[in-house]
Amino acid sequence: MLLPVLAACYPATPSASPATPTIDPDIYNKVPKTTVYEPGQCTAVLNVPAPAYTSNTLGGQASGQIPAGQYEVGVAADYGSSLWYGLNNVGATNWINSTSVSSLTGVCAGAKTQ
Repeated sequence: MLLPVLAACYPATPSASPATPTIDPDIYNKVPKTTVYEPGQCTAVLNVPAPAYTSNTLGGQASGQIPAGQYEVGVAADYGSSLWYGLNNVGATNWINSTSVSSLTGVCAGAKTQ
């Protein structure tokens, strides 16, 4: 009688551990040159949906997607090998690579895209 009760306490298969994010050696443990923009100073235009990242997955596997549209840029992070934009008001998965940006308007319009 005890066997069925004990069997219910243990999972039939072990649960898989979450995947480790891919690390980009050009970004990992590096401090980027950052530019912070006040609200309304810089806008990124996406003509197509862009892969989106959290701050700890930059350069690795995308964590989501940001639909095409216009978005306020809060910060630019230049790692030398890549340039990333942190978008305001889109949630935690708010980082996009500059290569996903169709155009920039405002004070950042002259910023480079890599």
